[in-house]
Amino acid sequence: MYFRFFSYNNSVSEKIVALIYGLICHMTFLVAGSCMFLVLYNGFSVSLGTFKYPYSILSNLILLIQFPILHSFLLSTPGRKILRLFAPNKFSKTLETTIYASIASFQLIILFLFWTPTEITIYSINYPYSLINTILYCFSWILLSISSIQAGYKVQTGSLGWTSMYLSKKPEFPNLPVKGLFKLTRQPIYLSFCLILWTPPLMTLDLFIVAIFYSIYCYTAPRFKEKRFKKIYGNSFLKYKQNTPYFFPRIF
Repeated sequence: MYFRFFSYNNSVSEKIVALIYGLICHMTFLVAGSCMFLVLYNGFSVSLGTFKYPYSILSNLILLIQFPILHSFLLSTPGRKILRLFAPNKFSKTLETTIYASIASFQLIILFLFWTPTEITIYSINYPYSLINTILYCFSWILLSISSIQAGYKVQTGSLGWTSMYLSKKPEFPNLPVKGLFKLTRQPIYLSFCLILWTPPLMTLDLFIVAIFYSIYCYTAPRFKEKRFKKIYGNSFLKYKQNTPYFFPRIF
């Protein structure tokens, strides 16, 4: 009787912990997505950074590079060990994807909220012509959402970790994505994000710098991811790689 009671309480506590991790993950994910949408559309003119020149340059540079550096590092073996420090030992490996997504969302929040605007405008497209850019901008977000779902939304949103812990099972990662937008390009998520960066109707110096930097990152960083895919999926990935363009879809 005592053993059953203890097991029941232990199971309930694990579910509560899983829900807490899930709540933190998805709240930060929602805030990060909202910040990205509004700040990019307005060319960083609504960011809250208040550093004065020349300190604003240094702070913006740190904000700019912190995301790709930490984001990539946490996917490495040493980085994954650090991820596991943020969870109980028993569930640290299970919660990796949830913790990773939470940290990534937090990184995006501080990037977009605390950037110090230069207040330098390169071009501003006014209404009604701005409607074209607005449609393209929203369409790019739709493409990003679709490609993220097709890549495995549980991994992309971080829900794989906490739901696996809640259900007391081992995380099951999705198969190699080869359907939908992944038929056109091997990197639809990164391509969609590049389109988001370049379609807002207000192009400031801030957005231009960020768009250049992250476009280069989006084009080069997936090559390291594909090295992991080669190890994980083997010949399946090599066949997919041979038949599908890396970044830009074939026109014909």
